[in-house]
Amino acid sequence: MHSHRRPACGAPKPSVRPDGHRTVIVIVVLVLGAALALTGMPVIVVAEVLATCGLVGAHLARRAPAAPQGL
Repeated sequence: MHSHRRPACGAPKPSVRPDGHRTVIVIVVLVLGAALALTGMPVIVVAEVLATCGLVGAHLARRAPAAPQGL
């Protein structure tokens, strides 16, 4: 049978802890989702809205030029 163990030669990577910016994004998404759910929107619609906003935000973040260091 197949074994599901990892090979002994590779060490697992340590988990990456979220920094302050990622934490803020998670909190904003949770608050926005809760606010939409409390207005009576179905859970599926809330999930679609949050996913669409995330995709649009990721697209805009990739297209935006980097800000100068002084700002």
